[in-house]
Amino acid sequence: MHHLRLGENMPAEEKIEQPDYFGHRQRLKARFEQTGFHGFQDYEVLEFLLYFVLPRKDTKPIAKKLLKRFHNFIGVIHADNRELQKIEGIGSHAAHYLKAIGASISFYFDEKTKQEDFQFTSLEQLVDYFQATIGGKPNEVLRILYLNSKNMLIDAENLSEGTVSEAVAFPRRIVEGAIKYGATTVIIGHNHPGGLQEPSDNDNAITEEIAKALRTVGISLQEHVIVASDGFYSYRQNGFLS
Repeated sequence: MHHLRLGENMPAEEKIEQPDYFGHRQRLKARFEQTGFHGFQDYEVLEFLLYFVLPRKDTKPIAKKLLKRFHNFIGVIHADNRELQKIEGIGSHAAHYLKAIGASISFYFDEKTKQEDFQFTSLEQLVDYFQATIGGKPNEVLRILYLNSKNMLIDAENLSEGTVSEAVAFPRRIVEGAIKYGATTVIIGHNHPGGLQEPSDNDNAITEEIAKALRTVGISLQEHVIVASDGFYSYRQNGFLS
């Protein structure tokens, strides 16, 4: 009598093949666990973050396409939702995820500046703050910081989104805000989406008008910082504000 043995005539277990990018993904995860993002290139940070919303896709080429289109990491996380979805591999869910990363970074910096012991004490702090909050915006944004006598932030707001030089009502609105919050000094910053940090003639004119308007109520314009993808420009550092 023939006895059927367990497993006889059954197909051998098929080996599950991992995608080509699986090993690279595991190595990247191991690096992150050891050092965070230290030593990562910009596309590696993006491809790592995209793993979580695109687990079945090779995110490296997608990350590189994003950087080619939006120039840098900040540009990607602040890009328009519809523009993000024009990149092959980025759908609505992934686009919202990238926007959420940008918004969370801005939120972090805003929350950090609200801590009781936080003070703006260096130009580097200001540049980091403005780069994080408005640096990658697709349009020009003017951000106003209202500070007390100890250089602590009372409140901050985006006064506009569009073309800074066209906003003739800025000086009056900034003065109104400074009085409302009881500020003793004001710092303003805006971004140049085109990439050049050098101020235009209109930038210089509006800076002078804002400083003059604030002086009439005994408040100083402490600094105006322009941030761009290739650097920053400080009015105080360049001798235009004292």
